[in-house]
Amino acid sequence: MAALDGIRVVDLTRYLSGPTLTMLLADLGADVIKIETLPVGDPARQSGPFQDGESVYYMASNRNKRSIALDLRTPEGMQACRDLILDADVFVQNFKPGTTDAMGLGAADLHELNPQLVYVSLSGFGQRGPGADLPGFDQTAQAMSGLMSITGTAETGPLRVGIAVADSVTGVFGAVGVLGALYERERTGVGTVVEGSLMQSMLTMLSYQAQKYLSLGVVPGQDGNDHPIMFPQGTFKTADGAMTLACGNEKMWHRLCDVLDFPAYKSDERFADNAARMTNRAELRRIIEDVLAAKTTEEWLNVVAASGVPCGPVLTVDQALDHPVTAGLDMIEETDHTTLGPMKVLGQAINITGSEKNWLRRPPPLLGEHTREILADVGYDDERIGEMLTGKQALQWNSEQ
Repeated sequence: MAALDGIRVVDLTRYLSGPTLTMLLADLGADVIKIETLPVGDPARQSGPFQDGESVYYMASNRNKRSIALDLRTPEGMQACRDLILDADVFVQNFKPGTTDAMGLGAADLHELNPQLVYVSLSGFGQRGPGADLPGFDQTAQAMSGLMSITGTAETGPLRVGIAVADSVTGVFGAVGVLGALYERERTGVGTVVEGSLMQSMLTMLSYQAQKYLSLGVVPGQDGNDHPIMFPQGTFKTADGAMTLACGNEKMWHRLCDVLDFPAYKSDERFADNAARMTNRAELRRIIEDVLAAKTTEEWLNVVAASGVPCGPVLTVDQALDHPVTAGLDMIEETDHTTLGPMKVLGQAINITGSEKNWLRRPPPLLGEHTREILADVGYDDERIGEMLTGKQALQWNSEQ
């Protein structure tokens, strides 16, 4: 039995932050019903690249869900949406603040319909205040949160992180909020509202960089691949590439000195403690890389790891996904897509004992793929379902069934 077996989630989200949240709940066993508005559904479906017409972007965050396609501009479509919410445990939306209120799907409206509902709102910059009207896009949040200002080097200037980190992390934090709200509901018997935003997520992720400013008034700069407060900890060149080293304390630094065969540097005043090494890190980097240049990355990894100093190769995405460590973590799974056939997807970031098997129940759905069965679940008969699937709400997929 999966951890969230029996929990039903109505998912009115699109693009990435909301779908990431609901996918995490689906992976834990929740029945996630993805309502996609006609005519095109989740706009992520229109984002490339594509595999035989199916968006890779969309498929990355929509596994284990069922899709129902509705025209929410019609009374019938809106009624079907409300019928689904009536017996749901969680409702999630990531529209611009005020949009669902105007649709009659705001928190107050739905709590009147279903007092036990956990209502989730994700946005770019909050539901109220000066940020409520700002468009909520990942790169904007990365820039405005300060994240880009500490990413890169003095030469590159501010850099965006190479994934939609604001969207993805907001989905993770949102899922944590849902789990907390469901637990609270067990005590109180009533639902509550969970709110999150890309800006809040990114500010939270600043962690000690933010605390450095709050406590000391120090504005963090750009350290590239170097750790901002510890050295040597970063990426270092070898004979055939690069590797990471992470000396997190004095014991590790002394071990690295032994491995690299310069024990005298243990007592050298330039490198006597972390503060001194940070001050003189340009010189220390040159010394370390001069030694590392004598061997390949693989050769150094074997001896450095054996000494107890954390280290690793710098892998490309294909190398990382094909790596034995990745395989050992069962991070690549296979499912059967409705039109594409066998397809590989990423595994779970966490494992709950007893729920780790058969967690991948469904491939990412086609637009409206489960419309008939979902409407039948809430009591619609064949005649009414047929009426829903005519006119503006007709779908080629359903007509072929």
